Amino acid sequence: MLDWNPDLYLQFKKERTLPAKDLISRIELVNPKRILDVGCGSGNSTHELKKRWPNAEIVGIDNSKTMIEKARSLYDDTRFILQDVTEDLSSLGKFDIVFSNASIQRIPDHENLIKSLSNLLEDKGTLAIQLPLVDKVRAQEALYELEHVKKYKQYLDLDTKNLRFNTKSTEFYYDILSSIFRHDSIYIWTTTYTHAMDSLDDILKWYESTTLVPYFDAFPNDEIISNFKNNFYIKLKNVYFPRPNGSVLFNYERLFLVASK
Repeated sequence: MLDWNPDLYLQFKKERTLPAKDLISRIELVNPKRILDVGCGSGNSTHELKKRWPNAEIVGIDNSKTMIEKARSLYDDTRFILQDVTEDLSSLGKFDIVFSNASIQRIPDHENLIKSLSNLLEDKGTLAIQLPLVDKVRAQEALYELEHVKKYKQYLDLDTKNLRFNTKSTEFYYDILSSIFRHDSIYIWTTTYTHAMDSLDDILKWYESTTLVPYFDAFPNDEIISNFKNNFYIKLKNVYFPRPNGSVLFNYERLFLVASK
């Protein structure tokens, strides 16, 4: 199975970290003792948590070995654990903040997942989650079109290959959160980030570092991977156009959830 490429992922560290900063800014706890970063990746969001609360014990977990190794090499003041969020996390103890920045979108059954994460919270603890709204991204529409091309479709079982994001509606998340957390503590909002990319190649690299990984993993050889990537790039050229200065604007909407006990 293909693993994430942390170096490619971190080429867009600024753009990927900005939503984490925005999510952190809406957490009202002043002096949390323990924080869990779910799906910490290469540790960039974990580092932002450490900067905000330098005295807290912060634990980052991720199911990618390469990402955890990268995080450990970059931030030796934080504990990083190779662990899947769908496993039993009770051995990690309780936390004042459970944080997740763009990490649970491919996991099914968000209702039970959110309930499990909330069970890790101390009394008066806060759950903070950010989820990409990829269906509103033009590049994603181009990707969905490619899925139905015959030479690719035979390898892309949408039910088993983990290709689809499972982000739900704001109403869905509100109903779950309001059954667990104080009504007056729930904040839900969306933000569209406009990233000025240097070129169309950067949008392709952005996708290669995350969304395309399970697609590449589904294909049987490098030839099909290369062909798929080339055709995806052609489709990107039809929906993204350079500005007068050469930059390409890449709009990406995200959903934010914050709630406290």
